[in-house]
Amino acid sequence: MTRHNKHKSAGTRLRSLYLWHRWIGLLSAAFVILLSLTGLALNHTEELALDSTHVQSPALLDWYGIRAPTGITAFSAGAVTVSAIGSRVYADSVQVANIEQPLIGAVHFSDLIILATADKLLLLTREGELVEEMGAAAGIPAGIQAIGVTGDSRLVISTANGYRTTDSELLAWQEIAQADAHWSGPVTPDPALVKALQTSYRGNGLPVERVMLDLHSGRILGPWGVYLMDGAAIVFLLLACSGIWLWGKRRASARAHRRRAGTETHAKHHSAESTTASQRQQHEQSQQ
Repeated sequence: MTRHNKHKSAGTRLRSLYLWHRWIGLLSAAFVILLSLTGLALNHTEELALDSTHVQSPALLDWYGIRAPTGITAFSAGAVTVSAIGSRVYADSVQVANIEQPLIGAVHFSDLIILATADKLLLLTREGELVEEMGAAAGIPAGIQAIGVTGDSRLVISTANGYRTTDSELLAWQEIAQADAHWSGPVTPDPALVKALQTSYRGNGLPVERVMLDLHSGRILGPWGVYLMDGAAIVFLLLACSGIWLWGKRRASARAHRRRAGTETHAKHHSAESTTASQRQQHEQSQQ
């Protein structure tokens, strides 16, 4: 193979590398844009309220497997329907609290809505604002089984050890032998309310921050998404290395080209001077 053919083959390989580098870079641009946008958003989570804004898209919620429980426990407390879905408690369609124990009952008492779990009472305003949680420190006995209001408007709870009643301020509890009370019992919620509760439950289950993190790491596609992002990171490294190598190769080629051009120019100039000198010598000899 001649020197010219060798240079031609090397140039062809270099052009092929340039083309591969360009196309792989274009394909990688989507990942770069995704990582840049999600990274910028995550750096400003508080300013953008990503941790307090929740996804409302049914398709995305289904993708994450976030579905509202089918079982809803509901109680009527005056004009308000108190419902429990999982650990969340709602006054009508507004979430008011999270509970660790199952909801046992709810009553309207002394301008308050009082919710009972097995070990505490939750006090709400009529508007559904949580006022106080009362537990063992406030004298509330454990093992609550039911809550109700007596005919003379006293709050009463039923426990495994008997009945307890209190004053209108809920400060002093005393044991009683029996209680003639209207006990809170479960009711069937309105279908429209059930739909609103399920929508609210799902809508508060997926912060936008979580989606951004999963997009950034690839976890939104499961384990394969992580490997995809790992592969993209390796491609970025290869592009960076190949880009630096191609840049160095181009600079070296440009310097070599300038040196060859300078050598050829110098040779042409030297040849021209030699020709001129030869012509001058011949002219002088002809005159003699």
